[in-house]
Order: sequence, then C-alpha cells, then structure tokens
Amino acid sequence: MNMVFIENIAGSSQVITIIEEFAGHSISRDLNPGENTRIPVGQFKSIVVRETYPDDWLSRGRARNAAQN
Repeated sequence: MNMVFIENIAGSSQVITIIEEFAGHSISRDLNPGENTRIPVGQFKSIVVRETYPDDWLSRGRARNAAQN
C-alpha cells in the first residue's frame, strides 16, 4: 500500500480541504494551518486537495446545522 503525506504549513492562513473518492463514495475533511495527514492510496481511489475559503466554511456550517435539525 502507498501513502500520501499532506501538510498545511503552519504559517499558512488558509484551510485546505481534502476529498477522497472511492467506490462511489466521497469523504472530505479540512486541514487547518499546522495540521497534516497520511492517506492510504490505491488504484481505485482519487484525492483532491483544494483551498477552502471563508464563504465555504459558512455554507458548510449552515448545511451541517440544517442536517442536524
């Protein structure tokens, strides 16, 4: 198995979002500045890394609150 190491540099002011897609499912998570993760990868998994902007945080928070209510 192979691993990918992703780090959001501590001096960065951006949150990054990692999206893993496999077998028709997707999982996303945010990395704050100074955080890192290791992700196992294989031939049937794709990974997307993108910057997350404050508007995205607000819309995600609203969506989570709506799903909980």
